[in-house]
Amino acid sequence: MALSEHLRIEEFEHYVRTIISGVNLELREKQELADEWKQHLYDHYAALRSSDLDQDEAIRTVIAQFGDIQMIQHEVNQAYPSAKKRHILKEMCIAGLCLIACIVGPKLLIEAYFQYYFIAVPIIALAIAYGIYHLAVKRQTFWWLYVIGFIGIYLFFLQAFLTPARETAINWELYPQQLFSLNWDRLTGPSGLWDFVTMHMMWYVVILFQFIRGNNYIPVWKRICNASFAYWAMLFIGVFVAGSFSSGETQVLVANVFLLYGFLQQTISIEGILKLQAKVVNLRN
Repeated sequence: MALSEHLRIEEFEHYVRTIISGVNLELREKQELADEWKQHLYDHYAALRSSDLDQDEAIRTVIAQFGDIQMIQHEVNQAYPSAKKRHILKEMCIAGLCLIACIVGPKLLIEAYFQYYFIAVPIIALAIAYGIYHLAVKRQTFWWLYVIGFIGIYLFFLQAFLTPARETAINWELYPQQLFSLNWDRLTGPSGLWDFVTMHMMWYVVILFQFIRGNNYIPVWKRICNASFAYWAMLFIGVFVAGSFSSGETQVLVANVFLLYGFLQQTISIEGILKLQAKVVNLRN
């Protein structure tokens, strides 16, 4: 039975909030864990009620059997590295991949010679992207705003890329085919990854990852809405941040950093990083 179908029981809500307040996890991880625990509580409660147990007694039994608050908090904090360490590790991986792409990309795509601003500009862009993502984009928690925001942003890009004056303008008649193009010339170019076709190819990967990761307590459609909004929102913001720079080369680098940052935030998980880290350690041993 879905959590939304249950009668809201204040004792369960308070119990879970109290536990969550003492665990060292990021906000989104706390929300997912809280949803999972509530589902367990309500499922157990429904089973007890079906056996004609009194409502108040069922609530007390469920909470008592779930466990002591401090014990659960201790177990969770022991099982996971601190949220701060996990956060730093993930951000370092994302920043490293973005910097590598900005250093290697110009040489591969347009045979440009290395310049120091290939490092300096991305570092500045990463700092801005980090602040915007964690202080604004990631703070949004209402799924219906994800949907509204995504639709508005997508229409903005659609209008922008339908402009005939653009070098990489899309043909409306061929729009469906272009969305699934695997032509290397369309996937990359002088603007790096900043092409309508490429944006969609990366978006499809973001959606695919929502299916691969799996989560029994948050419906996949909600996770897709969440990830899609975050991805396109970073692209949207990247347009305006890049436009604040006067140099064309700088604008391209900044826009690509925002695109990569938004993409990697939705496709790289701390769990995956920790598993990879463990495998590397095992290989060394």
